[in-house]
Amino acid sequence: MAAWRASQGPGRFAFRRRARAASSSHCPIRMCPTFPFPVSSEEPGERWSGLRGEKSAMDDMVLVTGVGGPAGRAAAEWFAGRGLAVVGADMREVASPATSFRRIAPAADAGFPDSLLALVAAHPGALLVPTVSEELPIVARLRPEIVARGCALAMGAPAGVEIAGDKLRTAETLSLRRVSAPRTLPAATPRRELAPALGLPLLVKPRVGRGGRGVRVLRSEAEIGQLAAGDLVFQEFIPGDEFDVNLFVEREGAVAAAVVLRKTALRDGETGNAAAVERAEHPAVREEAIRAARALELAGPLDVDVRLRRDGSPAVLEVNARLGANALRAAEVLQSLYDAWRAGRCN
Repeated sequence: MAAWRASQGPGRFAFRRRARAASSSHCPIRMCPTFPFPVSSEEPGERWSGLRGEKSAMDDMVLVTGVGGPAGRAAAEWFAGRGLAVVGADMREVASPATSFRRIAPAADAGFPDSLLALVAAHPGALLVPTVSEELPIVARLRPEIVARGCALAMGAPAGVEIAGDKLRTAETLSLRRVSAPRTLPAATPRRELAPALGLPLLVKPRVGRGGRGVRVLRSEAEIGQLAAGDLVFQEFIPGDEFDVNLFVEREGAVAAAVVLRKTALRDGETGNAAAVERAEHPAVREEAIRAARALELAGPLDVDVRLRRDGSPAVLEVNARLGANALRAAEVLQSLYDAWRAGRCN
């Protein structure tokens, strides 16, 4: 954490110290230098009353899993920058904007559920923000136990979260519910049938994965034939602009925030995570992402990848049932998460 602080220079942490001082003296914080909109109110009972000492210390605490990853770092920076204590959790200690660190078991470990429940039990009243894709189905199933231990969590039902973590089931479910998605075939499909069914080029990707890892563009039947077996899915390649739609959906289905970011560069050229984004106005992309979230009955912060077909119509590539890596460019989502927590809508 010291290395991370040194890399950021004195300004940001001076602001954090001022924010904490304001909190202890009941002075309202008026503006954040990173995001040019008010983050406090002078009236008692407004959205930032928790920063003014009206709640316990635990009620001003956020637990962020996967704090070493881009989504975890974004969440930790946003909440810590507003004077809240942030406990960053990960499978190994990492530098991050969190104010403290706790090691927890990785999602694939049999001890992960107990590790996570011990973390939340030690911080009653806190908000849990999970950001690791592999842990999301487990966290969704544990939600009743998490809430029973006094911790808040904004997340949808386990069934939808599990579907979102499986690229084959996501595409099949969206298509069944009339949400546009790429044509997708399972690993068992005979290789000779792929090009006629999906066209060339086509995509191959892990059925369960994140961050664009293992995604390849196959341009010939020879490349298809050379592909090793594995738990894969094959998809039609959609060549148009790609967007990252950041949403916050309340548990009853209302969309509190929807921010469209256009990916201006991808790390692997035609695929992979965004190397750069810009905010965009694209109602059709936004609405298709919202339809996908509702089709899977998801809630909380969501990250939806959408591409445009040659005719300009949007298709949903993936749905992530968590905060997105570009959340700092879509601060309305983080604000909506905070507001829902403070209003008791994450319990």
